[in-house]
Amino acid sequence: MIFSSKFFALLWFATAALLLSTSVQAQAPEFGGVKIEDNITIYNNTLLLNGAGVSTVGKSKMYVVQIYAKQKFGTLDELMATPGPKRLVLTALREIDTAPIVKNFNRNLEDGNRADMAKLVPGMVGIGNLFKAKRVLAAGEVMTLDWIPIYGFTVYIGGKLQGEPYRQPELYKAAAGVFMGESNMDPKVKDALLGKG
Repeated sequence: MIFSSKFFALLWFATAALLLSTSVQAQAPEFGGVKIEDNITIYNNTLLLNGAGVSTVGKSKMYVVQIYAKQKFGTLDELMATPGPKRLVLTALREIDTAPIVKNFNRNLEDGNRADMAKLVPGMVGIGNLFKAKRVLAAGEVMTLDWIPIYGFTVYIGGKLQGEPYRQPELYKAAAGVFMGESNMDPKVKDALLGKG
């Protein structure tokens, strides 16, 4: 069988296009210059990226947030119902004041748990004290909020555990709600994290 030079040219372009698309797919996407992994492994569990977004104020990019769980979800309640660990990662793109985050956390906690606040007050105070000691996230600093069923809610900043684990899932829901709840910091980020952006 005789193949024309045109056939070989088409074959070469098709092969090149396939290789290019494969190499592009292999690279982690970036949001605001922060690489976002499609999946991560923590505590022997593989978690899937549900969504990621960049929060902006005016034209200034403030931080990148991404959320991982064992399966996809479309609401904050679905996230909390998903079995296994969960991880929310916030990367500061510039200096960030943590006070608005704490204020939003407290509002979410109070709004969703008025009947059970007494049991949640120690955790609320502990998290408040944690952020009184860490009032600012520096540009490039990473805050990780994990829910690990056998430990509870843990906060890491710069890879270092802050305080102690909090056993009540309501505390983690209030923290995740800062970005995905009804009273969220940025509606566009909420939609992106819930896979709607």
